[in-house]
This record gives sequence, C-alpha cells and structure tokens, in this order.
Amino acid sequence: MATRRSVRALVTAVAVMLAVTLGGWSPPVAHADEAACPAQVASLQATMAKIDEHNARGLPGGVGPPEIVVPYNREADQLNAEKAAKLGQLQACAAVTDKLRAGGPPTKPLNKGALDNIGVAKTKVPSGWTPPTPLPTLGTRITIPPNSPIKPLWDAINKQKSPEYPYPNVSLQGAPRPASDDRHPSQPDRPIGTNARGGPAVSADHIVPKVEIMYLPRFMELTPENMWLVLNAPVNLQWLPTVVNAKNKNSRSAADMQGVDPQWQDEQVALQDEKRRELTELIAQLADSQLP
Repeated sequence: MATRRSVRALVTAVAVMLAVTLGGWSPPVAHADEAACPAQVASLQATMAKIDEHNARGLPGGVGPPEIVVPYNREADQLNAEKAAKLGQLQACAAVTDKLRAGGPPTKPLNKGALDNIGVAKTKVPSGWTPPTPLPTLGTRITIPPNSPIKPLWDAINKQKSPEYPYPNVSLQGAPRPASDDRHPSQPDRPIGTNARGGPAVSADHIVPKVEIMYLPRFMELTPENMWLVLNAPVNLQWLPTVVNAKNKNSRSAADMQGVDPQWQDEQVALQDEKRRELTELIAQLADSQLP
C-alpha cells in the first residue's frame, strides 16, 4: 500500500497496476442455484466477464505510467465492489433456497413457456397491490375471486401440477412416506390403504395451502422462478392420506379440517401457524436477495 500511495502523491513515471481479485467467487454456488437464482447467477457471471477483460488489459510486469495506472486501478476497485455486492445477492438467494428445500428434493423447474406465462400474468398485478383483509373464503376454503387483481397470476400458476405427482418417495417433515398398511395420526383408526397405482394412498400436501401463499406478504415481489420455488418448497409439505387431503384441501386453517383425529388436528394448527411465519420470513429474505 505504501508503494501505491507514493505513486499517486508523486506521480512518478512508473506505477503498480492492480488486477481485480477473485476471492469469494464460488462456481459451485452459482451452479447449484442456477434454477432458483438465475438472475443473480447471470448478473455475477456478467461481472466476472468484465473482470476477465479488465485483467487481460494489464501491462506486462504489472507496471505502467500513472495516466494508465490510475484509471485502471480505479476500475479495479469498482469491479471488486460490484463483484462483492452481486456475490452477496447470490449467496443470500442460495441460503434461502437451501432453507426452502430442507427435508425434501429440489423443486422440479418449470419449462420456459410456463415461466413466461407466469411472468406475463404477474405484470397484470397492480403495483403496490396488497391482500384484502380478511382473506376471501368460500365456505372454509381460501379463494381467489374471479375479479381479483391476482386471478390471472393464480390461473397461470394453478395450471401447473403442484406439488409434482407422483411425489418422490422421500421423508417430509422428518417422517418417511407411510406404507399402505400404516395408520396415519390424522386417522389412527384405519390403515392408509392403496391407490390405483398400487402404492400407499398418500399424497404430498401443502401445510399452508398454496392459494394462501399467494396472499403472504411480499410474495408478489418474487420472480416467477422464486414463486414456483416457494409454492413447492419441501419445507411446507407433509405426507397426508389422500382422502384427508381431498376432503380438506385449501381449508383456511387446520382447525376447519373434518374427519380427523382431534389431537392431531391441534398439532396441525400449531404446525400451520409455524410454517406460515416461516414462509413469510423466507419470502421476505428471498425478495431482498433479488436484483433491483
């Protein structure tokens, strides 16, 4: 640093040129989250390309006259700051993605056409739109009315299977997928039974209903990719007997569920409240990690 200060103070004929440092750049982070954080990955890659071009312009031996060195070094400082900021955004997005994916498989990405349709529908939501209070319901179910500003977005999202079916045979909420002769705590008096495919009659079910997630704070700020990630996050899925899921789909609260064990129902109310808070926090963190 003493050499650099003397160069700028004395304006000597020869000065040291600075290359942009690559500390903190981790290709595996970018690769692992390319589907969930594509904008952050692309933005960081664009900065890294500018860094490569900057470094390629360095003079042999790393020295040169002040009129070349001073602006070159200023550009190095700017690119290092830009790289640090964009890397921070990617790492923040990746951290939230890891939390959303906890305890399950990565969300199956949508094809470009489906994502484009969601993106177009999102542009129809008025800027600054906020969810109504209370949320609209049809019976005990949360609904999105035909005249709602978010109805086109809901239609575009709801055309896609969520969660995927058949869902992989993995543990959800720390519990393995039940077998056909198992008894689920929601209906402990009967075995789960077998579905038409010969497997256990269970399905991966949203703890906080998918339609309610549409109303959570800041959800409308998310990119289409991140909307899909949140709506299918394993952190919000559990195994549920198909008959229980079908009968109670989209209930406003687990307290409204019918035909289930009372003790399990009380536990579900607490779990649903916990997941609602968790998703709200993760959506805010994900929105903050997005590019301006």
